[in-house]
Amino acid sequence: MRLKDKVAIITGGSSGIGKAITLGYLREGAKVVISALREPPCMETVKEAESLGGEAAYFVMDVSDLGRHKELIDFTVDKFGKADILVNDAGYARREGVFDVTPENWDKMMDINLKSVFFLSQAFAKQVISQGTSGRIINIGSVAGAMDMHPISVAYHAAKSAVMQLTRVMAVDLALSNITVNCIGPGSTITPLSASSNPEYDEYMTSGIPEGRRGQPEDMVPPAVMFATDEAAYITGQTIFVEGGAMSIYLGKSEPGFKT
Repeated sequence: MRLKDKVAIITGGSSGIGKAITLGYLREGAKVVISALREPPCMETVKEAESLGGEAAYFVMDVSDLGRHKELIDFTVDKFGKADILVNDAGYARREGVFDVTPENWDKMMDINLKSVFFLSQAFAKQVISQGTSGRIINIGSVAGAMDMHPISVAYHAAKSAVMQLTRVMAVDLALSNITVNCIGPGSTITPLSASSNPEYDEYMTSGIPEGRRGQPEDMVPPAVMFATDEAAYITGQTIFVEGGAMSIYLGKSEPGFKT
């Protein structure tokens, strides 16, 4: 068990990629606190964790509510005695053209996908330093931070690109505090956030992936575990793209009027 006795906080841990990482960490021996917007899926995930013999708890919150970040950290420490790993998975996306983006949509995209990532990481790092231990911050970015992923919003692209740069800069700032900061960039992955009722959309997204399939949340677990281990202490500031080879070829934009 590579994460035995470690304590992880996973935002968005009740569904999609976050849930897959939660269960993956539990199988590796970690104790996990998940946070998400709604209580029922959190309860279901904790119940599933307990069926695996793991220890898990949940904390209902909106990550864009910065005032609750310290509450999440304190809850984790009260429950499990410390905090070793933070996975910033909670996210928000929408499909919209450049002329459809409103100031409200832009701000929501940045608040959830970028601003919360920085300030929760800041609160987590303060806790790790106060413990006198090492720490791991793992951000969930996207290939949209490095390439065009139409018809996803331009605001989402901008936020995920910023997450990769945030990862690099925080890695430098926190290096001497024994806290590594890394990023996973999923390609087109089948999650509740990315679901579409249009089979043409799935066909379009799959057409740009050399492996011939969209990703599954479980595909993100191996790098998430690796980054969290003690063996990864000399890896920091890096982004690993998990995308079935999509970044090695060109995925063209959809024609105007493409229905999602």
